[in-house]
Amino acid sequence: MDTVENKSVNGKRLFAFIAIAYGISFIMMIPMYVGKLKGLDLTQIVNAQMCSPAAGVAIGYLLFMRGEKRVPKFFMMVIVINYVIQLILGIASIYFMPFSSSDVIDLAQLLGTSGTSSDITGASTTLQMSQIYNLIGQSILIEFSILLWIAYFVAGRERRKFVGLSRNNEGVGILMVLLFVGLYLVRTLAPGFVEAAITKTMPQLLASYGDLVKNRMFALSIISLPFNYILTITAFLGEEYGWRVYLQPIMQKKFGMKLGIILLGIVWGLWHTPVDLFFYTEDSAPQMLIGQIITCVFLGIFFGFVYLKTNNIWICVCMHFLNNNLIPIITGTFSADVLTNQHVPWLYLIEILLLDFVIFGLFIFAKEYRKKKEVTTADA
Repeated sequence: MDTVENKSVNGKRLFAFIAIAYGISFIMMIPMYVGKLKGLDLTQIVNAQMCSPAAGVAIGYLLFMRGEKRVPKFFMMVIVINYVIQLILGIASIYFMPFSSSDVIDLAQLLGTSGTSSDITGASTTLQMSQIYNLIGQSILIEFSILLWIAYFVAGRERRKFVGLSRNNEGVGILMVLLFVGLYLVRTLAPGFVEAAITKTMPQLLASYGDLVKNRMFALSIISLPFNYILTITAFLGEEYGWRVYLQPIMQKKFGMKLGIILLGIVWGLWHTPVDLFFYTEDSAPQMLIGQIITCVFLGIFFGFVYLKTNNIWICVCMHFLNNNLIPIITGTFSADVLTNQHVPWLYLIEILLLDFVIFGLFIFAKEYRKKKEVTTADA
């Protein structure tokens, strides 16, 4: 039973979480709008937003649970400092940009390699100089990810357990990751195969995937996934630590296991509003907003199921990483640019609604959503 003091602390922590994850992220729509008018790349602001949910939780721990010795303060400080730096770089990328969008450099030529970029790598190595802040942000993200791993192991088992960072049920977790990859591939590839079957263009589709697999960048991208995961962990923990470890238990305690996870998906989807409006699309904002909520609700059901089953946030972090990083490989673009300026037809919403419900949504009927969950200190 919560004491008055605990309720006060929990209320303050929730306020800190909302202020950081939502308040600052939505205020950043102002520079995003300015950047959009200037034709600038908004990636750095998006990267900062990814780090905001965990930063909100970490600030809550540091400010309102200062006397609790089981809080891994170094770990929490790494999360907060990285977020602040990423946020500053995001603002600088809009208001202090020394380069125009026409200033470019070819990295292959810079290294003195003969031939065109596409001949050498199978993908373009041309880089806009206006991405300088993004490169700095990625470098800092890597450095802080290494610091985060150090802080994690230094914290010790008891502190990690107290704040919901234990590596539980790793064997089951690996199976869940493999299951997710399989379901993800079905969700991503099924519409194309259905269309090819209807239009009788299956040979062409299979040939295109054959060419993709033969592309040297395909193998390189697959091999690099584990390394990228380790070196960018701060960004993906940045989301999942906020949604799964912190907010999911709160929502489920208040609204029940099933309704709580659905409402969490809606909350998660709405959190993407700045990115949806200014980054993911230019001509179909309403469809993108609705589609985002649909995706977050059903993907959240599956992620929530895995978290309840394993009590291991790192498994959810891994799945979130794969969700964001597999699509550039599958599409053959090998670049996160595939996520920007999307056109979303209204009919596509029906497609993803049906697909996501069947592939991810049915997990809401799993036994994990039928039992009552006790909220721990880390959850409250």
